[in-house]
Amino acid sequence: MQVRVDRRWRLAAVVMAALTLAVCGGGGDSGSPAVPSVPVITPTATPIPAPTPEPPVSASCARLPAGATKYTCRTEAPTFKEEVDDAIDTVKREHPETFDGDTVKNVGLYIVELIKALDRQGICADFDGEELGVATSSDYNDQYDVLTARSQVRRYFVGTCYPSVIPVNRAPAGATPAGCSLPPSREISCGDPESGAFFEDVSGAVDELLKTKPEMFDLGDTNPGTGWPRVLDMAAYHQAVIDILARKGYCGIFDGEEIQVKRSNQFSEHYDVNYADKYIRTGPGIFRGSCYPAAF
Repeated sequence: MQVRVDRRWRLAAVVMAALTLAVCGGGGDSGSPAVPSVPVITPTATPIPAPTPEPPVSASCARLPAGATKYTCRTEAPTFKEEVDDAIDTVKREHPETFDGDTVKNVGLYIVELIKALDRQGICADFDGEELGVATSSDYNDQYDVLTARSQVRRYFVGTCYPSVIPVNRAPAGATPAGCSLPPSREISCGDPESGAFFEDVSGAVDELLKTKPEMFDLGDTNPGTGWPRVLDMAAYHQAVIDILARKGYCGIFDGEEIQVKRSNQFSEHYDVNYADKYIRTGPGIFRGSCYPAAF
């Protein structure tokens, strides 16, 4: 029995040695073709192209240098009064929904559409928050008051500035929010229309969170006047609202006070969805206003 075991062991050793030579190639050619090594290719992520910048609101202004920071203004005969009056009439005709007689219901749209109407005449117009500057060169510009404090149309020539104070030198637009396919934008004029086009979706996002993420709230601690629950993490709450809106095709950011929302760079709407930085806020009072073009 012992002899038989030793023979089997020696036979196994020979077979193992032969296999080792065949695999490792030691001691000569095994007669088998070499297996070529296959290089490992590490896939690279396809870069996401940056959003294409949109054309300026006024191509006429884009051709001029930034407005002067040192200038003098005086009252003299206006140069562009007729063109400004025509632009106002054009906007009233093309956007009747924005007016109630001479009352402007959407200030942001009114100002930006004035700028576009003058641009179509080859005239640069820009808004500094109070007056509309109008020019065709950097030598000088006219200033016009086109809106009263009660948001009514005004056609008043203020004066002429030397050199031109427009185009207004605005801060550059910020970065594009994560997940947004639109290029960044910067507002020219903002206002507070009676209602927001995105209200139903924004309000609905808050209501959805209450139903699907109750753990984000202390339902036992509510605002005495409204019954709105306390938010446990304000940053997470605002981001959750933005995430719901993103699934509906919106771009959104939280600016520290309000959520800004847009579907295009034509305009953005602004919503305050928290009360006293403690509770949620929902319902009609969340809409705060709109900006033209979009503010982000």
